[in-house]
Amino acid sequence: MGGVAKRFTIVARTCTATLLVTDFLKTPSGMLLDTSTGYGALLFAKRAAFAVMIVVGLVITFAVAPRLRALAPAPGSAPLPRFVSASKSLDALSAINTALGVAAILLVTLM
Repeated sequence: MGGVAKRFTIVARTCTATLLVTDFLKTPSGMLLDTSTGYGALLFAKRAAFAVMIVVGLVITFAVAPRLRALAPAPGSAPLPRFVSASKSLDALSAINTALGVAAILLVTLM
């Protein structure tokens, strides 16, 4: 799983950086934080969802993943309850990020 996680992290960070840059490059001038129009409100909501996704990703990267690595059972050993708890945290945070990603896509389609 470690190798898969490393490759996924590279792809996720590249996509995040690309989305951040293109979002700001494609934003009409004067609409960076403008919520006075429907379009501006949707754009702001999409950015808020994306910002929360970044925060959740940072929590996974710097809190949950290191805990999982440290608590990973040896081959053939039963996992410790703390490992199972950390794994459930990863599952929950991943589900939150997925829901936020779907919400961001829906907001973009409404724009």
